[in-house]
Amino acid sequence: MRVVAALALALVLGACRREDPRAAGATVAAAEAPRTARVEDAGAPACPAVDRAKIAPFEIDRAAIKADAPDIVDPKATLASFHDRMLGLARGTGKRHVRIAVFGDSNLTSDYLTGHVRRALQARFGDGGHGFVALARPWPWYTHEDVHHHGTWPLFKQIAATTDPVPGHHYGLAHMAAESSKAGAAAWVATADPDAAVGRTASRFEIHFLKQPKGGSFEVVLDGKPVQTIATASERFEAGVQPVEAPDASHELRCVVKGDGVVRLFGATLERDAPSVVVDSLGTGAMNFQRFMMTEPTVRRAQLVRRDYDLVVVWLGMNSMWLHPNRAWVHDTITTIRDALPSTPVLMLTPPDSVREGEEKSDPRIVGLVKQIREVADETGVAFWDFRAAMGGDAAFLAFMRRGLASPDRAHLSKQGGAMMGQRLLAALFRDLGARLEADPAAGCPRQP
Repeated sequence: MRVVAALALALVLGACRREDPRAAGATVAAAEAPRTARVEDAGAPACPAVDRAKIAPFEIDRAAIKADAPDIVDPKATLASFHDRMLGLARGTGKRHVRIAVFGDSNLTSDYLTGHVRRALQARFGDGGHGFVALARPWPWYTHEDVHHHGTWPLFKQIAATTDPVPGHHYGLAHMAAESSKAGAAAWVATADPDAAVGRTASRFEIHFLKQPKGGSFEVVLDGKPVQTIATASERFEAGVQPVEAPDASHELRCVVKGDGVVRLFGATLERDAPSVVVDSLGTGAMNFQRFMMTEPTVRRAQLVRRDYDLVVVWLGMNSMWLHPNRAWVHDTITTIRDALPSTPVLMLTPPDSVREGEEKSDPRIVGLVKQIREVADETGVAFWDFRAAMGGDAAFLAFMRRGLASPDRAHLSKQGGAMMGQRLLAALFRDLGARLEADPAAGCPRQP
């Protein structure tokens, strides 16, 4: 347990990461602030030049995989608001983090792709903090890079929308949770090791949990010192959040169950004050579009609104078994995200390539899903990126396996493969970003009064 000298400074509890104040421990839904209310850049006298190093193209390695990174398909320019937020950071005028959510299946539960994207973006824009990590571990392999997260897991019931569902379907952003009524049961997060590329310090935390009838309480312990007790009892089921602020330093934040009722923990966020890019990796084992829609919508909506994402990426499909009904579930997934974040663009990714045992061609199911997701993206007017084509197209998974970029299970990318595909996604995103700036040199400029 870390004891940081900087804790001699006063800890401010109940402050929010936004400019607009919110009550500590408030229900998430009650703390919603409309995106249209932002005036962070209004009245700026001029438009600073873009720091070209921050928006430089990302190169891809074609030595192992010769395929190019295909363009993002976005005929309605839905990503423009995301581009403007990124360009605001590159101009030095952005006043808050650009937040990216990436929903996925078990390929994201190890944070390989998102970990690379996070490090690459924060190398350019500064370390903004790790973002969201679940305070749960339904699977032994659930882990995130450049952050520590642990718990006394045998004292908790592990919950997941896919493998360990519960009545009511109240889950966290990553579709999982940990629940206990046993005194002393604890889950915690801590900043990364001193030699990590990012995530070494944090100054703002938010604990996400379920408020529920007869809910118990838990103690917030920061660097070994109890700072507040949070009651989760409520007349109804709703998402709760507890902000915690501290000096910008290395920290450990621990949630300890008091034993006076059931406590369900969703996760925690770690951030820093300096505006940067924060990437929330929201991977869930065995997740598909059908199971995505099984989460209770009110609790999920409140959590999405709280994070106030600037881009939501959906990378699902590998676990989709039925092509015909899947079309409706893809539609519903996009609708659910838009209902919570109507001004936030959605980027749909296809599943990775897959090849059946003994076959030399791609699984026809995956080929059909790629086509279907592209069609639904077009029908709903959201952006689309062909992840499978970026791997190399037909039977690409075999090439990944031969080069150590994917597992012999024919489903999961290796750490190196996840990083390679994260780099290709960055190449496509920043190619699009460069085109936006070329078409509109004032993109991302501060809004005038």
